[in-house]
Amino acid sequence: MADARAFLNAWHAAVDARDAEKLRAIVAEDCELNSPVVWKPKRGRDLVIHILSGVIATIDDFRYRRTWIDGDMLMLEFEGEVGGRSLVGLDRITLDADGKMARIEVWIRPLNTLIDFAQRMNSHVEAFEGAT
Repeated sequence: MADARAFLNAWHAAVDARDAEKLRAIVAEDCELNSPVVWKPKRGRDLVIHILSGVIATIDDFRYRRTWIDGDMLMLEFEGEVGGRSLVGLDRITLDADGKMARIEVWIRPLNTLIDFAQRMNSHVEAFEGAT
């Protein structure tokens, strides 16, 4: 079984430092991201890291406020602001047998902030996909 606490410590270190290389060490090669911003799952470590880096840059005052761990699954509740409006969300992270993130599923509310966030993030994702 994956060591969820070790992953969580590495995750917070990477997010707090806004460090894509630290993320690379804990994201599986074929990681899948499911988000309210994209209509179908996005797959692949480089794309997932690009998206996560954009999320951290787009949400002001991003911070985690609660965490739940159940075996190889983690739920992290976060908050922040986009365009001066507050948001709350959840990251559900599933770890693989090596303790790396195999899947992340994201929920965000309220709708008006999600719409603004989605518009900003779609440009970010399209820039990556257009470059590959």
